[in-house]
Amino acid sequence: MKLVLRKRAINALLKASAFVESMNTTGSGDRWLEKIENVIFRLAASRAKFAICKHPSLAKFNYRCYANNDCVIAFRVKENEFEVCRFILGSRLA
Repeated sequence: MKLVLRKRAINALLKASAFVESMNTTGSGDRWLEKIENVIFRLAASRAKFAICKHPSLAKFNYRCYANNDCVIAFRVKENEFEVCRFILGSRLA
């Protein structure tokens, strides 16, 4: 399966990583980003069926959501493509 990260998701991941780095020790942002990347890879490899997101702003684009600790990964699954469209910190989704 091909994994695609949209520009908006990449930017959000990089900003969140920079924030984690600024609040903690040097290299913590990279470690956090690596953990999130592992979650995304496992999610793409899984055969689980996810329902459409419940939040109206995400549901209108037919995104499927996965909540991981304090963040939400919004994605679409096509035939041979796993497309991560948004990465949202839980505090931003109100």
